[in-house]
Amino acid sequence: MITLSEFKSEFINDIRVTAESSCELTSNVFFDSYVNHLIDAGDIETADRCFFEKRGVRIDGYGGDPIDSENILSLIVCDMDDNEELTEINRTEIEQVCKRAVNFVSSSLSSRFFNELDEYSDEFGLADLIRTRWESILKIRILFLTTRILKVRKTQFDPIPVNGKTASFACWDIARLSNYVQSNKDQEPISVELKDHGGALSVLPAHTADTALRSYLCAIPGQTLASIYDEYGAKLLEKNVRVFLQSKGKVNKGIRATIETAPSKFFAYNNGITATAEGVETCATKHGIALTSIDDLQIVNGGQTSASIYDAFRRGIDLSQVYIQMKLTVVSEETASKLVPEISKFANSQNRVSEADFFSNHAFHISFEKYSRSILSPPKEGTTLQTYWFYERARGQYANSKSLYVSRSERTKFQAVNPSDQRVTKTDLAKVMNTFKGLPHIVSKGAQSSFKTFADFVNTIWEKDDGRFVTDVFYKKCIARIILFRHLEKSVSKSEWYQAQAGYRANIVCYTLAKFSETLKKSSKTLDYLKIWNAQCVPIDLSQELVELAEIARNHIINPPSGSPSNITEYAKTEQCWILFSKIEYKVNQKVYPYLLSKSDSQKVDKESEKKKKFANSIEEQEFLIGLGGSFWSSVLEYSSQNNLVTSRDWELLSRASQFPGRLLDTDKEYKQLYALLKRARRCGFTK
Repeated sequence: MITLSEFKSEFINDIRVTAESSCELTSNVFFDSYVNHLIDAGDIETADRCFFEKRGVRIDGYGGDPIDSENILSLIVCDMDDNEELTEINRTEIEQVCKRAVNFVSSSLSSRFFNELDEYSDEFGLADLIRTRWESILKIRILFLTTRILKVRKTQFDPIPVNGKTASFACWDIARLSNYVQSNKDQEPISVELKDHGGALSVLPAHTADTALRSYLCAIPGQTLASIYDEYGAKLLEKNVRVFLQSKGKVNKGIRATIETAPSKFFAYNNGITATAEGVETCATKHGIALTSIDDLQIVNGGQTSASIYDAFRRGIDLSQVYIQMKLTVVSEETASKLVPEISKFANSQNRVSEADFFSNHAFHISFEKYSRSILSPPKEGTTLQTYWFYERARGQYANSKSLYVSRSERTKFQAVNPSDQRVTKTDLAKVMNTFKGLPHIVSKGAQSSFKTFADFVNTIWEKDDGRFVTDVFYKKCIARIILFRHLEKSVSKSEWYQAQAGYRANIVCYTLAKFSETLKKSSKTLDYLKIWNAQCVPIDLSQELVELAEIARNHIINPPSGSPSNITEYAKTEQCWILFSKIEYKVNQKVYPYLLSKSDSQKVDKESEKKKKFANSIEEQEFLIGLGGSFWSSVLEYSSQNNLVTSRDWELLSRASQFPGRLLDTDKEYKQLYALLKRARRCGFTK
């Protein structure tokens, strides 16, 4: 683990490098880098840039449409101190800046202020969103993001009223950010002091003294659960489980009806919630054991129940007769990453959760990561150095890998071979792949929505062919798309038309590439992605063509038709925006034809790589089976015979395997049959 000073220095340096390589403003990169961590931490679902400053008013961004976030308006204010030395910020300074964000809200409701804004500007879009959603907004959150250290270790500040509603402040300083990033946790831990939420909970232990897992059963009062949810919101919900659907599903309506019409029967009617924690504190009472605090609380099943209880709470419904069954399992920090998703998966029963919801450790990621660690990219023009594109299957892998090297020279060498601008996260990959699949509106919704869509897609095709599509060629084509995506981001930023009216770059880029890809697809063509991979850059003619198309995309996005959201950022998130753009007539210029392939030729390359992978996998499988040794297979034969698991043909095959390595099988088919016999034995209890 690096020191706080080192963390800040690396964080600031990464921002500078990214800003320089992408031709983007440092302030924009700072915003994106910081909020991406907050999204990972579960503190916010999405974030859109919106910088505006004038006397008494300041805003840097917001957390999307409130109706998509339980009617909570999240505003973001940034404070980037790029001094690599650690500096402090006091409570008064934070409150002053945050109050300027509150002033933006109240000013947006003023017709005079609103009418003075440029209708094509980000601030107009946000002000219009606030005005449009004002009646439905229940809470306002001001998130203050700083690279300084908060003097008083308090991340929550006293709320203040704003036009009949309440605005609360929350601070992320560099210490809090460092603790989270270096924790290697999927999201920021939640520590609940029950004395702040109605008092200790009486529980019934559901474990023996010698068990590895400790479990407790209790009846949690509705008021207590609502109070906890009010403070932490969707952060309570285990990250890989879908969140509350705002009473749209049948189950949610049923939950709501029971709360309102038969609260005393809620405990009997509802399945309750399943939760995990990494630690608990208990005390002895005259009634038995009681929980006093819960560390890293996560609701892994019953998210809709929890959110429905909270929905009733904020609508003023009496919860005094509502009790919810809770099963709480305490797991260690070392086993949490494996056990929590498993508990979540097997506990879910109220609403179907797809395999894609448990995607973090999917074999796709493992396979893609292996290719990223083994395939060196060709040297770029003018260099001889081959490098890796570092795929982060899990958050923080890049930083952790670099930290393994003790000396500065070793870390420098690691970074030379694994450049920071060639780091690719899961959400990066999802964003790019969804773009080329013709889903720019989904990409525009933010990292989490994009990743979920990508997960569903990968899970579906993985089930069809057991991952045969993930080959070295597939990997290279994916990286080529990332090269193209990042190149276009940089080129758009440099273009005269963009600099004259900057904004919405992220939307412009994904809409441009989606349109280009769709146009090629209609003519049964595709880009020769391997050419881009081999060159590790984008040809000039192709780059110029895409920048020209990008200007068309910009003009489309900033001119929503009547009846569409006037907030341009929100309009770009609608399917309507993509449908209308896809209908715009566009022909690919002949100058890019040398970089195209027919769809059939591209598929031939893919098929050949799949054949090579299949052959390599077959060899590996055979080597594995032979390497188990004859005595192992003798045990399998004995167990299978005793339990009537084999036919005479199976017996003969296992008998020959028991002579490994002296005697080998004759065909690939026989090795596959042998592997199937082993899996059958394992399913039936064979454990050697």
